[in-house]
Amino acid sequence: MAEKTFEQALSELETLVKELENGDIELNAAVKKYNEGMELSKYCHDLLTNAEGVIVKMMKDDKLEDFKK
Repeated sequence: MAEKTFEQALSELETLVKELENGDIELNAAVKKYNEGMELSKYCHDLLTNAEGVIVKMMKDDKLEDFKK
């Protein structure tokens, strides 16, 4: 998957979900969109997990004092 921001990937995922919920799509196309959605979901999850790890590390290194107040 090409590099995307979290917001771009989430927007694409929301569009796919709406298309699938509409139900007016052929089975093969629905399966393809479902798989694309699963990839986007994993991509978003991985970005969030990575961001969480960075924040936790910064907090442990005491570099986020402004956020502790």
